[in-house]
This record gives sequence, C-alpha cells and structure tokens, in this order.
Amino acid sequence: MSQIVRSLDQQQLKALCDVVAHTSQGLTKSELTVLLGQCGICAVDDGSSRSQWGYTIGLNKRDWLYNCLATDISNSHSLSKILSFLQAAFNPARYTSVDSRRQYRYLLEETNKILLFAGLLIDQSGRLKEVSQAHTLTEVDQRVNHLKKALYDRAIHSEVQKYCVEDYLRADYYDAVFEAAKGLAERVRQISGLATDGGALFQTAFSQNKPHIFFNAMKTESERSEFIGLKELLEAIFHLVRNPAAHTPKVNWKTDETKALDILTLISFAHKYLDECHRIPGK
Repeated sequence: MSQIVRSLDQQQLKALCDVVAHTSQGLTKSELTVLLGQCGICAVDDGSSRSQWGYTIGLNKRDWLYNCLATDISNSHSLSKILSFLQAAFNPARYTSVDSRRQYRYLLEETNKILLFAGLLIDQSGRLKEVSQAHTLTEVDQRVNHLKKALYDRAIHSEVQKYCVEDYLRADYYDAVFEAAKGLAERVRQISGLATDGGALFQTAFSQNKPHIFFNAMKTESERSEFIGLKELLEAIFHLVRNPAAHTPKVNWKTDETKALDILTLISFAHKYLDECHRIPGK
C-alpha cells in the first residue's frame, strides 16, 4: 500500500464511514470488526455496556468505525492500514451472491464518489489506485455513476439520452423514466405534425384509415400487424410509465435501477422503430 501517496481529510474519512457502515446497506458491525482485525486496526470501545440494571447503547456503527480509523491514523501517522481496510472491504470474493452483488454495486459507487475527491478509486477487482482528483459533484457523477454506463452498454437511443441524461447521472430514476416517456410523445408529434398527447396522439398518428405516419406499405397482414403493434407499444408505455408517474407523488413512486433501466430500454426500442417512420405527404 506504500505506493498510494494520496491523503484523506477528516470529512472524507467520515463520509467513507457513513457509506461502508450504512445502517441498512453497509457492512454489519461483526463484518467490520473482522475486517479491522485483519488489517491490524484496533476496534475501540463503542461506549456500550450491560449490567444487572440494564443496557447502555453506545455509538452507532458509523461513528464507531470512524473512531476506529481516526484513532489508528492518530497513533500511526499513516493511512496504510485504512487503505488496506478499504481494499479488504471491497474484495469481490465477499459479494458472490445475488443480494451481495446488489450491495457491492451500491457500496462501490458511493465509496468511489468520495474517494475521487481524494484522487483515489477502487476498481472492479477491489484494488485501490490513484486517479485524477475530482473537484465537483458533476464530475464525480459523470465518472462514477454506473447507470450511465449501463445505458450506453445497452445502446440506449440518443433520443432517450437527450431527455434523461441529467436525471440518470443523478440516479433519479423517477425523473429519468418520466422525461424519457414524455420524449417519446414529443418524437411522435415531431414526425406527425400533430399537437395532441397520449392515447389520442398515438391513435390519430397511427390510424389505419387516415394515418399521419407510415413506415411500411401496410399491404400485407404482417405489415398491418407491425404498424398496429407499434401504436400499441407506444400506448402501453404511456399506460405503464408516463400516466402512473404523472399521477403519483414522486415520493411514493418506487422503482429501482434495474426496473428503470428496463423501462428506458423499452422506450429506446420504440424510438428505433420511430427512426423508420415518416410523415404522410400532405399531412
């Protein structure tokens, strides 16, 4: 660990402890105690006690972990054991189960957001390395947020990225999905020249008798089925995503990253069909 020459300030160390020892998503106190021992860091007294008259609650595990690490730094005048502790905490072998992998993604992302301000990063193999130091939250989001990477990995359509890029950089899944769904309607309006919204927009634009949009000749049963299928896909997205989000308070609209990514992929699929659509001449 001697090759790492970066330092951590008090605020960064405290923020790291808040993540690694997060009440619900962090490591348990037992796990932390084992890791501290493996790295030669003394587990300080947390102030709890038990007697015949009752039990005294000590420090929460976040503050306790901070005291353990800060005490070691004060005694050794070195970050060596603390950096070893971080590497041990993010050893991928600890997170092989499905639930553990979800925890690992959360902890790794949130920890790296803090470490970047110190010019450090934990890579996918769990190793600490020096990197260019981040100076703003926007820079940190762009470098760390793995939802952005997942979107690019899925080849998400540029129209989806255009409407939700700032939101998914913040991991704000509600706004990302809601804005992407609204962008789908706006794309249909641009192609068709119509000014309506939602079901009325799609039904008019993709009317079998007087369509405003075409992407095939609609001469065969397969072509007609595909045309109707696109209309129904657009309507289904609005029914499943846009309308519920529009009528549900943001605080009550629950979704996780995986569901948001699936929805954005579906919206992207619809946009790729719309790429082949054109306005009926004269409309």
